[in-house]
Amino acid sequence: MNFTLKLFGLLFSCILVQSVIVGQESFNLEQAIKYSQEHSTRLKIQKLDVQDAKDQIAEYYAIGYPKLGAKVGYSYFINVPTSILPDFISPAIYDILVKEKLLPTNNASFGGGVPVQFGTKNNLNASLELSTLIFDGSFFVGLKAQKLYKELITKQIAQSEADVRYQVTKAYLASLVVKENLQVLEKNRSNLQNVYKELNEIFKAGFVEKLDVERIELSLQQLDSEKEKLDRISGITENLLKFQMNFPMDQPLIQSQTLDDILKSSYIEIMDPAIRLNPQARPEYAVIDQAIKLSQINIKRYKGSYLPSLFGFASHQESLQRTKLFDSKDNSWFPTTVVGLNLNVPIFDGFDRKAKISKAKTVLFRTELQRSEFERGVQLEFENAKTQYINALTSLDSRKKSLVLAEKIYNTSKIKFKEGVGSSLEITTAERDLYQAQANILDAQYNLIVTKVELDKALGKI
Repeated sequence: MNFTLKLFGLLFSCILVQSVIVGQESFNLEQAIKYSQEHSTRLKIQKLDVQDAKDQIAEYYAIGYPKLGAKVGYSYFINVPTSILPDFISPAIYDILVKEKLLPTNNASFGGGVPVQFGTKNNLNASLELSTLIFDGSFFVGLKAQKLYKELITKQIAQSEADVRYQVTKAYLASLVVKENLQVLEKNRSNLQNVYKELNEIFKAGFVEKLDVERIELSLQQLDSEKEKLDRISGITENLLKFQMNFPMDQPLIQSQTLDDILKSSYIEIMDPAIRLNPQARPEYAVIDQAIKLSQINIKRYKGSYLPSLFGFASHQESLQRTKLFDSKDNSWFPTTVVGLNLNVPIFDGFDRKAKISKAKTVLFRTELQRSEFERGVQLEFENAKTQYINALTSLDSRKKSLVLAEKIYNTSKIKFKEGVGSSLEITTAERDLYQAQANILDAQYNLIVTKVELDKALGKI
């Protein structure tokens, strides 16, 4: 009995733990990025576009493959076709034709000709037809264009993945800094609450005025109000992170990293000679460059349509003709075999090809201008990101010094207050300054990490 209860308890605990694990998912930054890339609707659509491009290539390949077809046909003539032949038939032959019912009457005359029925009531045909492309100037170029289009979509996926990484990183950091701000606020409120309790006891003993207690109480109320505001902001930033990750909005999400964890990998030597701008490292550049190649190949494809195209064909047919369909005495099949070539030479198409070539050249020129403009924009983006990163480093260093000073003032004010030589105003002011300094540190850390992300984006590392 005891064993059964223990076993039941163990199973219940496992189920409970499992439900907690399923109900709450924990993500560090890289895990959040990976999750978002796996669940992004945008990326899923683009991957379907890649498959669609593969299918288009296979479809285009089919144009160049040989085609083999089989046909079977049966015809029954209610009235056998009649033709008028010149009247050169001798009377003896004429009588035979009448007896064989090839002539409708023995004295028929139609304008000096003789009506004769050719064929049989039943006709059965079976054939095989083979055709193949031998040469087409635009086909092989078009096939290359299809492959380039597939590569373009693949590069667009890489660009989208980089964009997802960028957006998720910023959302993750924004949510994290608010949550850590809340933790700092809670810690400060707890410290101030302890001061309030001590001061209240001193007030009851008659050693301080009520005004001193009320000042501390007012500071606590202000912290509570700040917490309510941060709670709302935390909900907004967390929902934004869930949205960027394509994570269910109604499920809790736990961030397993701290700003300090991420900060450790955010320090770089900005003057490092290895840090050089290379626009070609950007996924956007690869997309534009691929679009240029596609435009170039389109021009070749349209020019290739001026060349002749050559097709080969072959056909073999077997025909069975019978007056009676099921006549076992007649087993004669009549074969027909033909082979040949078809040469198509374009002469004039109403300037259609000329217009298409002109349009393709315009697209090419526009895309080349876009590439040039992108390179200039990347240069500006890099210089701005580098400057912002340097400013963030300087700001963080300055705010660290301010925090040390704020902590020193706060601790001194607490000691003075306990010794009876300080005031509640002094300690509340020191507490607010300390909290502000701590919040400023978090803000500086966030800015440093974000500017590092912006710099990595400019360098094509995201």
